[in-house]
Amino acid sequence: MSAWPEHALAAASHRDPYPYYLELARRGWARDEGQGLWLAASHAAASAVLASPACRVRPAGEPVPAALDGTMQGQMFGRWLRMSEAPIHQPLRAAVAACLAVLPSEEIQRRAQGLARRFLAERQANGKGLDGLADFLPAATLASLLGWPERSLLHLSEQVAALCRAVAANANAAEREAGEAACQMLNAELSTLADAGWLARWRRAFEVLGEDALCANLLGALFQSRDAGAGLLAAGIAWRCAGPWDWRDDAEWRRRLRADPVLHHTRRFVAEDVELAGQRLRAGDQVLVLLAAAALDPAGPGEAMDFGRGRHACPGERQALAIARGALAALEEIGPDWEALDGSMVFRGPPNVRMRRFGAGASK
Repeated sequence: MSAWPEHALAAASHRDPYPYYLELARRGWARDEGQGLWLAASHAAASAVLASPACRVRPAGEPVPAALDGTMQGQMFGRWLRMSEAPIHQPLRAAVAACLAVLPSEEIQRRAQGLARRFLAERQANGKGLDGLADFLPAATLASLLGWPERSLLHLSEQVAALCRAVAANANAAEREAGEAACQMLNAELSTLADAGWLARWRRAFEVLGEDALCANLLGALFQSRDAGAGLLAAGIAWRCAGPWDWRDDAEWRRRLRADPVLHHTRRFVAEDVELAGQRLRAGDQVLVLLAAAALDPAGPGEAMDFGRGRHACPGERQALAIARGALAALEEIGPDWEALDGSMVFRGPPNVRMRRFGAGASK
């Protein structure tokens, strides 16, 4: 592998992209003509883009990807908090935040640990088994807390994976068709769950916003947990392969995520001419916000950026860390061959996620 990533979109799967990121962070802004992108790499540049109302999560005039227009996936996508720029964004954020805040971290961790323990009891704790655990556990834990029966969680995680593949920019027709079927199936299963516990809390929070917004954002939470949650869990395993570390401490997770992030970038679309952190941007420009570079910026405050900043920051940091801690607790009970896992590790996953794979190295 080259000593330097080919470009910013290839950096997350590079063996060591951090010297490259550090150089970009020191420059602040860069233009990648080959990819047609501005790179916001310093902490100041990244923060300015994430805070600016001129920089949107979707292109102007295309709130839903054209390939998903007219599908249930498209309808769900357009209602997700993560993709909303409309006035409903603030009420959506308040409702989602209220729902996520109500569950204690300890309860989430216990549920994740129990699910991981049972998942691993039926599989070897080798590379393939741990890849499967990373793919399964984040969405399965949230779904279990919502009331999905345990017998259906493996299938649910596979359907969430199909939805993720369908929404990707490079999805083909077969993947989009599979994603549409998965979306319909997940929505139908959601309607059969008992209106109790955590799901009842979601329903109360979304009472004014309506059933469509509720269903979309419940599925959106499962969708968002999948790749980022798998990357976080796999990172924790990789760090354990290198030696014991205090995975029980959230502050230690954040320290490690600053030096070795999981989510490396996010994209923004410029809706109007604007100057941010000394760089003039034009309507129609695309900006790749290099969260991994911004975290390393010597001029920045020295903080992890994996969960974003500003109005589109991910509200699920506490839940994601609790799930990862639960997985590592279950793994410590088993005591896998950490050294062998370390030797088999490769980086392969979505362009924005530093995804470790310990088995065949292929993403599901």
